[in-house]
Amino acid sequence: MIFYIYGTDDYQCQQKLLEVKNSFIQKRDKAGLNINWFDGEQLELDHFRQEVLMTPFLGEKKMIIIKNIYQNKNKKEFAKFLQKYNQKIDNIICFIDIINPKKIWGSAKKVELSGPLFKMLTTQPYKWEYNLLSGVGLNNWIKKYLAEKKFEFNSTVIQELSLRVGNNLHQMALEINKLSAFSSSGKITSDDVKKIVSTKDDENIFGLIDAIMGKNKKTALILIKKQLDFGTHPLMIVLMIIRQFKIIIRIKNGANSAHDLGIHPYVFSKASAQSRKFDNNKLTKIYRQLLLIESDLKFGAKNPELLFDLFVIKN
Repeated sequence: MIFYIYGTDDYQCQQKLLEVKNSFIQKRDKAGLNINWFDGEQLELDHFRQEVLMTPFLGEKKMIIIKNIYQNKNKKEFAKFLQKYNQKIDNIICFIDIINPKKIWGSAKKVELSGPLFKMLTTQPYKWEYNLLSGVGLNNWIKKYLAEKKFEFNSTVIQELSLRVGNNLHQMALEINKLSAFSSSGKITSDDVKKIVSTKDDENIFGLIDAIMGKNKKTALILIKKQLDFGTHPLMIVLMIIRQFKIIIRIKNGANSAHDLGIHPYVFSKASAQSRKFDNNKLTKIYRQLLLIESDLKFGAKNPELLFDLFVIKN
């Protein structure tokens, strides 16, 4: 029997693998003696053949988990073997391929499969594809996860988590667990999220603003593209930039400490240094441009990257 778990989302793929493995242990291998793991990139066909056809130790079946067979240079030979012996294999073979979205054709929403091995694996009755989430799909995942944790919450909590964390589900689960430790009542508000949940890579935002101030357009464009490629929601990017410019403006207008602004001392020190490089007219001009970008994104702008590129070029 062959299982296939694949896609561009590491967290969902790993969770499915854990579910499959635990089910096997519960039903067939309570001692956990008959589960073997292999690196698919390095796996030799002869070793694979031996493992697949070998009788398990003190058990009815064994599970063979193979990660990243997609990277094996001899995957065509694996396909030939599986096509020949598929009906004769008593053991369970679970392939898991987590594919870098940058290495596939088109968008990260759909993995392009090529070659006989992947065509065969995706025709198996037990296959699951998990790709990076966005929009409604991401919000639904957050809602489900919060419900499983038995939190009381509203839609603004989901929106705030989505914007602040993006589609890195490992980080999302970590941040929600932090909220769990913070909330004794089981109720979470959007204000709780703002206080507790870290935004993704604030240091990149500092670097981006430094690049804008220094008129280093190339660096600014690269940093924005990195954020977008990483999966950061475009609205989250502009909100993080707006937040930093708000801090700079307030420092220019007399705020003297991190305590005055309710921010971390490190963020205050960075913003203080940045504030000395701007005059008030420039700050006002940039801030208005950012608010326009925020409005465009909220109303469904179809090309967020172009909005950011134009913003950098203008400044």
